[in-house]
Amino acid sequence: MIKILIIFLVLVGGLFLGPLLQGQQGSAVFEFANYRISMSFNSFMIFELIGLLFLYLIYCFFSKIFSSKTVLGNWLSLHSPKKSIKRIEQAQTLLLEGDYKQAAKLFVKSAKGAKNITLSYLLAAQAQINNNELIEANQSLEQAAKSCQSKDLFTFQLVQIRLQIKNHEYTAARMTLNQLLNEKPRNGEVLRLADQLYYEMGDYQAIIDLLPAMYKAKAYSELRLDQLKQTAYIGRIKQLSASDDPQALVKWWHSQPRAILNNITYQKAVADSFNQLGQTNEAEKLLKSINKLEPKERT
Repeated sequence: MIKILIIFLVLVGGLFLGPLLQGQQGSAVFEFANYRISMSFNSFMIFELIGLLFLYLIYCFFSKIFSSKTVLGNWLSLHSPKKSIKRIEQAQTLLLEGDYKQAAKLFVKSAKGAKNITLSYLLAAQAQINNNELIEANQSLEQAAKSCQSKDLFTFQLVQIRLQIKNHEYTAARMTLNQLLNEKPRNGEVLRLADQLYYEMGDYQAIIDLLPAMYKAKAYSELRLDQLKQTAYIGRIKQLSASDDPQALVKWWHSQPRAILNNITYQKAVADSFNQLGQTNEAEKLLKSINKLEPKERT
């Protein structure tokens, strides 16, 4: 609105100054009913500017009323709490049905009359993240940040991290996650997001360090955690085997707990890597251990 007003004032200013600079003010004549009003063109422009200013003041006045949280403001703006609640219910249904785009629109609309504006914008942002509308999700998060209170901060941070992971903003996401892991070390969603972030970054050692907490918090089912554990260890073994330091894998392997050292799957992977690195003595030791353990596994 303000930009349009500025453009209009510039145009009006040009029309006003043009005749004035030429020394010919011109005239404006208005006829209605049996009345005839004539004035100079510059006078007409002055009255028009005053009229525009008056209209703008009226606009500002009503905008404040319409955007206010009073009963009158809610009634005039048609953003009553009841309508917001209804929109939120509709949006939640659409969210469950998988219509993320429409759900996000309703969450944004409900925010203007909602008791918790931050929550409405966060729900909109989450729906947009689910629908890969990352620019719109960022805009919703910015709106949520304006009204975010301390009680909503944790929820805000979780949605923000999900968006950062989607946007591959791994450094920013990791900083917030490190803070949350210190504050809420057993929160399942924090652990799941950390696991997702570390996996996308290829930081398998971080996942290994995170596994004990994930098992305690039961972040996933036991079977899923075992799969994650195997993926993390095999990934770490491959990383170390590709390291410039040929001793890196040897040092890492000998620092592992007994349960890992006695695992045949990991032993075979490490033995293969030792052979590739030329660590034949270490590989032979592991192969002997594997030959001893395999008969026991079969029985």
